[in-house]
Amino acid sequence: MLFLITGASGSGKSACIPYLKRHLPDIVIHDFDELGVPDGANAAWRQRVTEKWILQALLYQHAGRDMMLCGGLVLGEVLACPSAPALNAIATCLLDCHDVERIDRLRGQGDDRGTQDMLCWAAWQRMHAVDPRWRPDVIQDGGVPEMQWERWQHWQRGDPRWHVWILDTTGRPLETVAERIAAWVCAERAKRQVVEGSI
Repeated sequence: MLFLITGASGSGKSACIPYLKRHLPDIVIHDFDELGVPDGANAAWRQRVTEKWILQALLYQHAGRDMMLCGGLVLGEVLACPSAPALNAIATCLLDCHDVERIDRLRGQGDDRGTQDMLCWAAWQRMHAVDPRWRPDVIQDGGVPEMQWERWQHWQRGDPRWHVWILDTTGRPLETVAERIAAWVCAERAKRQVVEGSI
């Protein structure tokens, strides 16, 4: 099973990884950016790296292990990647926070990504989490040709195949965020066991 921890910069994705590793020792946890981020990283770069991570998740799946990927990946891109259908399950969590706190966090890191563009990206991700038909051009334009957008382009809001759990990290310590994510992981695993048991 592949667990996705997504969100715009400043939401706490990378910062909570050490805490998640303590709470979820049986899951292999990776930071999306650990493969490197080039100057001028764009949608095409993100989509190619997403496919690489899916291939890695499939290796873990073959070994009987779950993987968690934390970073700037996007559900619609994950589902459209060539290798995505081979995954036995995907569960997605969007980490979000108040705009003012996001900017303060990024400024505290000395990060120059605390911009209006970043706030707009965070707002788009909030809508993408609940509505697959919200401005898909944002990720499709300039993407790589092998992406298979048709897999979900006709899905409507409320489709059970498009489910994202949103966790507001505003004012929450990283330990608490990790605890909430660990509880969500347990719940998702339990749901999968029920589905597998009913087949």
